[in-house]
Amino acid sequence: MSASPKRVAVSLTDRERDELQQLAQQAGEPTATTAGRLLRAALTDHGAKLDAPPAGRTGPPRRRTTRRPAATDLGDAIEALRARYPVELRHLPAPLDADAFLAEQTAALITWRTLLDAAGEEADPRDELRFGYELRTFAIYLQERARRAR
Repeated sequence: MSASPKRVAVSLTDRERDELQQLAQQAGEPTATTAGRLLRAALTDHGAKLDAPPAGRTGPPRRRTTRRPAATDLGDAIEALRARYPVELRHLPAPLDADAFLAEQTAALITWRTLLDAAGEEADPRDELRFGYELRTFAIYLQERARRAR
């Protein structure tokens, strides 16, 4: 068997997923880490002889926050995202109340950035690349939108 860990997709009901996420939050670790730990425990209970868990996942990592920004936090979160990416978000209008699409897209980028930051060193670099791509795509959309509005 290969020494490098492989990913497996598992289908869960909404309730099962919610319970798994709650366990992960209580343990202060990513949901995937909790799922892997539970799966390894179940395999061991059924007599499987397992290798050691993947390196870097031997204990709970530092506490993470993965919540979506509340409506009251959204203004501050938008300003923080603007400050972090001033060039890309220079065409983002100041009041987003009038445009639900822009508000939802911006909230999604804020949540995604928060999740990436919370993952820290465990973040998959491909996720950073995906975020950058989507941010640039959103920036192009905003620029074209601003150009049409002139």
